[in-house]
Amino acid sequence: MAGRLTAFLLSSALAVASVAATPRQDEMDNLTAAFDAVLTGMAYLGTGLCFFAIVWAGFLLMAEGAEGENRGRARSAVFMAIIGLVVVLLAKGIAAGIIGRIIEVLPEI
Repeated sequence: MAGRLTAFLLSSALAVASVAATPRQDEMDNLTAAFDAVLTGMAYLGTGLCFFAIVWAGFLLMAEGAEGENRGRARSAVFMAIIGLVVVLLAKGIAAGIIGRIIEVLPEI
């Protein structure tokens, strides 16, 4: 019982200490800039992959014909490519909103 109480008190003290140690503004700016750069790269990569998937689906559709069994595969590939692109672009948009302080996540330092 004493071990659990000690662990609880110690974890509570660490939680309070970590909240009190807020990062400086220049560190926050560096972190958000790095995060934005990663998401920008993901957006470019997602756009390229979406384009490739749509071209591949078009190739499948042309190779099999309009009545072939790969028509469902081609349609599914286009649908999944567009859904993936929407997810990647939404992530970039949400991050842009957070960085631009439109969406408030952390308190102003």
